[in-house]
Amino acid sequence: MKGSCSQLARCALFCLFMNTLHICSAYAEQWWTSPEASWKPVSSDYNWSHRRTGTRPDWSPYFGNWLHYRPSELLSNSIVIEGKHVRPWTVGRMCKFLRQKDDSGKDEAFELKSIYEESAKGDWAKGFIEKRINTADREDDVPLWQLGHIFNKTPYRVTALPCSLPPKLEGVGAESSRVTIVMPDGCTVSGPRWLPTNEEADELQQWKDKDGKNAMRFQFCELWLAEGTAESTKVGAFVMYDGITGELVQIFRMKEVLLPNESGDDPEKGISMDQLESTIDDKSRLIRKDIVDADMLRALRCGESLDNVFQQSHFTSFAGRAVRCSSPNGAEEECTTNMAAGNDGASNIVASLLAPKGKEAQHIDIRFEDGVYLRVPKSFCPGTFADDAEVCLELGSLRLDDGGFHRVRMTGCRKSGGFDVCAYERWQ
Repeated sequence: MKGSCSQLARCALFCLFMNTLHICSAYAEQWWTSPEASWKPVSSDYNWSHRRTGTRPDWSPYFGNWLHYRPSELLSNSIVIEGKHVRPWTVGRMCKFLRQKDDSGKDEAFELKSIYEESAKGDWAKGFIEKRINTADREDDVPLWQLGHIFNKTPYRVTALPCSLPPKLEGVGAESSRVTIVMPDGCTVSGPRWLPTNEEADELQQWKDKDGKNAMRFQFCELWLAEGTAESTKVGAFVMYDGITGELVQIFRMKEVLLPNESGDDPEKGISMDQLESTIDDKSRLIRKDIVDADMLRALRCGESLDNVFQQSHFTSFAGRAVRCSSPNGAEEECTTNMAAGNDGASNIVASLLAPKGKEAQHIDIRFEDGVYLRVPKSFCPGTFADDAEVCLELGSLRLDDGGFHRVRMTGCRKSGGFDVCAYERWQ
């Protein structure tokens, strides 16, 4: 009888294991495409009302480091390891200040002022960024640069960008950008969502306006992962392509921390980077020094495949939120998921879902020294991706607070009109 009970117990555990395997395998490619996925509409002001920046009438200051990488060096390998294959060509400090810009109390706009050291700006915002003058900055020997913008509330935070396009491509979303709060306090994605088909990409390169000028449009993506209250610690990546040729133009990383509101500086007055940096409560968060899982950190930094890295993990739960748009300018829907594993075997199955799918030869997988990785297309030049091939931009990071891991993906294909899904996923 005792043996029979033991056999039944083993059988029950096996069934539980297989059930977990079945559930996870349904999510193995993209869990939001599973038949069990439930989508519901997202309010047109969700991405505005759930933001954590520019929500106060007083300035909220952030301090960060920006690290710029040369695309020519990144394109030399499919897996690029920082320190071995590439190093930043310039690194510098920056600070940003945000405040609500609406005296009516209706929260219809917010203002951003960013200030950069020379070494922080790199090739960022050429033609728009300007040198600070007559501000009595307290570091006279170090030239500072600035950039300001006012963001206005729009449905789904879709805004128009400057462009010059063939008439047939006007109104399809080629001229617009949008901001998506994929997970409040966890993840934000911004940038144009439209991708041309290969035929449209060829046409863009050949078209000229009535004055003989070439077509012009922007193609970039800004990815952010956040931890802590009010996004107090963030890592980000900015990836920019030529909007007409599809060539990779620039990549830089961002690491930022929220400063105490009483830091005292005003971007419209003198700024001292040294003084701002001295107000950081815990500088280890800015340099991402205290990674909990040393084994995963080592494996990521060495360029080990993500499948192998996460098969060795001990995660026991998984949660995600995906947001899809009906078109580059259209409405949004959301889908969420939560999974828990009751044993190490099942948790490894959950963890193995992290490995990205797609054509590796067309993407760059960049491993940074602080537990962050970035995976982006090498280019969008005509012929690089078939019209129905999945394209993915992906930023992943080991978490500082709980030893977990999270990532954001922006995916889509040329045939569907571009990047129609943003997904945030977190393992603990």
